[in-house]
Amino acid sequence: PPPPPIGWALASLAELRPGCRVLDPMCGRAGVLLEAARLQPLAACVGCDRNAAQLEGAAANADAAARQGALPLLLMHADATRLPLHDGSVDAVLSDLPFGRKHGRREGLYAAALREWRRVLRPGGCAVLLTTRKAELAEVVSADPAWAKVGRHHLMIGALMACAHVLRRQ
Repeated sequence: PPPPPIGWALASLAELRPGCRVLDPMCGRAGVLLEAARLQPLAACVGCDRNAAQLEGAAANADAAARQGALPLLLMHADATRLPLHDGSVDAVLSDLPFGRKHGRREGLYAAALREWRRVLRPGGCAVLLTTRKAELAEVVSADPAWAKVGRHHLMIGALMACAHVLRRQ
């Protein structure tokens, strides 16, 4: 999972409120969600991933956090571009998007993912998305009037300069 400071930064930028429903649609081992739960313990945190091994790691991490008093996470095996959630059912989307050599490049992933996340995010909801592919994400966001750019924050991840994009669902 991303280092705790990265997860904390993404969750902080979303300005999570008590009772909000937070989704990480590409949760991996749930590092971002666990930081969101630490930052806002009264949030309902939902994680999805299409990789069963990653979800097993997420469940183990969530169990360890629960033993220390954290609220449980809801984890689901699902593709980030076809989520088993109702329209407008989440208040915030946090995602450490796949980038770099480790993840390769899946053409059209950002466009398909943002279309789906727009569907599940309530109007006025916030998305905080971390990537090094600034131009690709900016192009997708600019092409969809349902997204408003709120801000960009640069973060160093090892030797990589990544950018956390803060978006608002219109």
